[in-house]
Amino acid sequence: MNLEWVDCSIDKLLTLFPGIHPYAAMIDRWAFKPVWDEEGEEVDLSRVLATEEQLLTHYGIERSYENDWIDEALRSGHLVLLPCDLFYMPHAKVFYGKEHAGHFIIVRELLQDGSYLIFDDHPAFCGVMDRRGLKTAHDALSLPYQRFFPGMLQVTDACAIGYVSRMLKADSFYLSDFARRLLVSEETMLRKCLILMGTRHFYHRLYGFIRMIDAAPLPSGEGEAVSELRRSIIQYVDSWRATVNLATRVLLQPEQPMWDRVQKRLEHHLESEALLPNAAARFLELLHSEAQQRRRLS
Repeated sequence: MNLEWVDCSIDKLLTLFPGIHPYAAMIDRWAFKPVWDEEGEEVDLSRVLATEEQLLTHYGIERSYENDWIDEALRSGHLVLLPCDLFYMPHAKVFYGKEHAGHFIIVRELLQDGSYLIFDDHPAFCGVMDRRGLKTAHDALSLPYQRFFPGMLQVTDACAIGYVSRMLKADSFYLSDFARRLLVSEETMLRKCLILMGTRHFYHRLYGFIRMIDAAPLPSGEGEAVSELRRSIIQYVDSWRATVNLATRVLLQPEQPMWDRVQKRLEHHLESEALLPNAAARFLELLHSEAQQRRRLS
C-alpha cells in the first residue's frame, strides 16, 4: 500500500483510554479494504474511520481534529495523538532516514525546556524529543492531530459484547473478494503480483482478530473451542502471507514458472472464503454464552 496513509490509531486509543474493552476496539484492526487503480495500490480506510467513530461514541470519548500546534492542548490537560512521518523519528530505526511511513504517536507532556515526552508502542519508545524534530516529523504529513478530552463512559462487559455483535461483520476481511477481483482482472501477471505484494502488511491486521479472542471474556470451559478458533484464523493468516511471499518471488524472478502457483493459491482463498465469517460467528456465540452465564450467576 502507499505509505502516505497513517496507521490505525486503535492501539494508541487503548493506551489513552484503558477502560475500552480490547475485544471491542480490535474490530477496527481488520476493517481495511485493499483496492487498486491505474496509479497504484491503495487501501480504503472509509470503514476503519466509521468503525473508529462508532467506538468513540459508544464509550463517550470526545475528539477533535486540530491543525494548530499541540502546546495549548497539552497545557489544557488534553490527550494528543500526533501523526508523524517515521522518516524523521530517531527511535524508529528501521525507517529513520530511510523510508517514509505515516504513524501515530502519543505526546504525553510539554516539558519546561520546550521539548516533549512522547510514547510509541511500536516501535516501543518512551522518551524525549526536541520541538524542531517532532514538528518536522508532523509537518511532513500535512495532517491534523487528534485532541482527546480526558474521561469516558464506564461501559459494562454486557454493553461491550452488544457493541461487538452489532459491529462484527462477516465480510471475510475483504480478502476473498479481493482475490476474486484480482483473478478476473485484465492486469498483467507482474502487475497482479505487485498488487498482491501491497497487501503484505495485512496479516498484522488480521491478527487483530486473535487479539479479540485473547482479550474477550470467553467461557473458561470452552478451551478446546477457543483453541480451534484461534488455529483456524492463524492458518488463514499464514496462507495469505504465503501467497504474498510467492507473488513477491515472481517479481524477483519473473523468468521462473511460478505464476500458476499464485493463481492456485488465490483460488484456494476463494474456496475458503467462509472460514473467517464462520470464525466470527463462532466467536460471537462464545461471547454470548459467557454473557448468559454471568446473568444467571448474578
